Amino acid sequence: MSVYIDGVEVGRTQGNQVKFERTVTPGIHEVKIVGAEGKEFVKTYTFNRGIRNCVCLKTVTNTTEKNCPYDVSIQGPEKVSEGDLITFAVTGPVESGTTLNYAWRVSPSAARITSGLGTSAITVDTGDLGNQTIEAEVVVTDGVYDAQCSQRQVVRTFVERPVVVPVVTPTPYKFDEWDAKAFDDDKARFDNLAIELQNKPDSQGYVIMYQGTDPRNARSRPAEKLSKRALDYLVKTRLVSPNRLQFTNWGQQLYTRYEVWIVPPGANPPVPR
Repeated sequence: MSVYIDGVEVGRTQGNQVKFERTVTPGIHEVKIVGAEGKEFVKTYTFNRGIRNCVCLKTVTNTTEKNCPYDVSIQGPEKVSEGDLITFAVTGPVESGTTLNYAWRVSPSAARITSGLGTSAITVDTGDLGNQTIEAEVVVTDGVYDAQCSQRQVVRTFVERPVVVPVVTPTPYKFDEWDAKAFDDDKARFDNLAIELQNKPDSQGYVIMYQGTDPRNARSRPAEKLSKRALDYLVKTRLVSPNRLQFTNWGQQLYTRYEVWIVPPGANPPVPR
């Protein structure tokens, strides 16, 4: 506080100092005290020689409370799928004319903010963050009432990792194989092939022939002749569409031989070993 006597500043109190002494000449003097906020106390006193005059002031501090100009919260989804973009947004009432500052932080460290830093909403990439929880934190200030009104908000979102269904590549499988014998015996094996193709209407029958090299097989069981006979039986007797059958020759073995494969849709036919 500043102290004036008859309009002349004669000193001031410092810090927490509450006592100030000054010697004046006897007579009438005006005492003025100016407070820290500019408020003045002025009064005229009569001072007599040898008598100490005491001027005591009672200061009153008035505190005016004001509601914070903003009251916000943060919004975000409870869970998302891995690879999705998450939007975290600050919402809530803001007093007109108030400009807010937004300081964002996300964890874990692998979480990447793709847009929105410094604004009321951010977007976070969840790639490679399956089965983890992303935490978004924002500190909101206005640069004026930060000490009283600064707000910290946190929201958490769980990132689900989709179940990966393995892609099964269809493959052909060997259904039967035998050495060529009497045709009645062969027909019984081809009956089984016809039934299998009936049960699997989208599959193909693939018959591999091997020509026998021993004299009897070479003479009486030529692979080409047996192939035509088997195809004729399957198509005409067992009513299998010829479009679902394929006969091929893979070379020679000791005895003329059938090797029967089933080729599911999407599978490649077997190849020579």
